[in-house]
Amino acid sequence: MTTQQQRSRRTLWEGVRGICFDLDGTLVRPEAEPTTGQVAQMLGIPLEEARTMMEQGAKRRRTTPEALARDLAAAFHRPALAGPLTQVLEQARQRAAEPELFPDAEPTLVALRERGFALFALTNSLGSSIPAEPPQAFRTLLDQVIYSAETGAVKPEREAFAALEHVSRLGPDRLLHVGDSPRADVAGAAAAGWHTAWLDRHQAGGPLMTSARTVRLHTLTTLPLLLTAGPATAPAAISAASR
Repeated sequence: MTTQQQRSRRTLWEGVRGICFDLDGTLVRPEAEPTTGQVAQMLGIPLEEARTMMEQGAKRRRTTPEALARDLAAAFHRPALAGPLTQVLEQARQRAAEPELFPDAEPTLVALRERGFALFALTNSLGSSIPAEPPQAFRTLLDQVIYSAETGAVKPEREAFAALEHVSRLGPDRLLHVGDSPRADVAGAAAAGWHTAWLDRHQAGGPLMTSARTVRLHTLTTLPLLLTAGPATAPAAISAASR
């Protein structure tokens, strides 16, 4: 990275005061077999159909593994699958309660916290997977986690990012979103007027800078190097439910 590129990126994010992260694939290791994929296999439907179905319903409201399993089994006239579906969804809830962070997640968040940035997470999560109590890692490393099932809006919808703006008390030009999905994270945040960083852990290749407002990263440890010293005092969130 040249000195000119470093100066360009620092100028690009000069006014950032809050940083928001996606969870699965960004801060948290995704499950080997995604829950939605397991559900699709059990119901005998295409993965994309299952994703659309979850995005339209289960990711927009709180529910329980048992209730969601019953709804899915009834919708597809497969009552015998209620039990197996409950088991899959309960396992997903347990994993969400004890997330496995990527090795670069904690040191990056600690470094940003020490420099005064307000730190959040914004995730499209099944309403049946929201843990009863915020995981310890999130309570100590983040100001708050915003779940789509609590706001009724999923990324890349503008309302999802507006919910974070409300909690953080920061405008779009003061917020940076970091995520691994070009559609849900990068395109959604950019359309909302936020600064964006695409975390491409698979290193698909191509230029690091993907657009005028988006930087392409391969590891979170690069992030603190691209930001200015940070605000003297991070703004207080309206609610600190994740603490």
